[in-house]
Amino acid sequence: MLVLGINTVSDVCEAALVRDGVVVAEQSEPMRLGHDARLAPLVEAVMTCAGETYASLDRIAVVVGPGSFTGVRVGVALARGLALTLDRPAVGVTSLEALAFGSEGRVLAALPAKRRPPERSWWAQVVEHGRGAGEPVEADEAGLAAMARDATSLLTPDIDAIELDLPKQTARPSAVAAARFVSRLDAEDLPSARPAYVRDPDATPVSRS
Repeated sequence: MLVLGINTVSDVCEAALVRDGVVVAEQSEPMRLGHDARLAPLVEAVMTCAGETYASLDRIAVVVGPGSFTGVRVGVALARGLALTLDRPAVGVTSLEALAFGSEGRVLAALPAKRRPPERSWWAQVVEHGRGAGEPVEADEAGLAAMARDATSLLTPDIDAIELDLPKQTARPSAVAAARFVSRLDAEDLPSARPAYVRDPDATPVSRS
């Protein structure tokens, strides 16, 4: 099975091609802005590097958030467009499922959400046997502690920022993890590529009244 993975939810723009769980080609560029301009060329570069055509794809995996609002929209839009054109399924993977890919048991996956002191919160999801147990949420420190009660470990990119009495491991979501995640799913169990924004955007439309 050949799966294209797309990840644009954070400060990277990534595409990866995975065949039967093995990475065939991948591209990753650090960026905070400009995912819309770089994603399609990055995907094209991955396909060219692997010597594959789009018609050879079996599935398209996309990290659907939570994360950057613009990044989520860019990734989901391209995945859906390819899926429609190729008549292939576009499959959604949450940022936390991609972050926790390969973990065992019941783990808590967390990503920094708000970075404006003194407020601090995380996007979080309990992942059990590799799948999200419920939808991702935005949690403050108390909420994160409550979610951690039944977890066996914490996976996050910044282990020093979270004070929990759990074994901790550094992890990040990636296009490779998303593609591998989707390659393992049964054909009858493919989550749709639907954005998981979790909260409203910080920016609001200008009033015209």
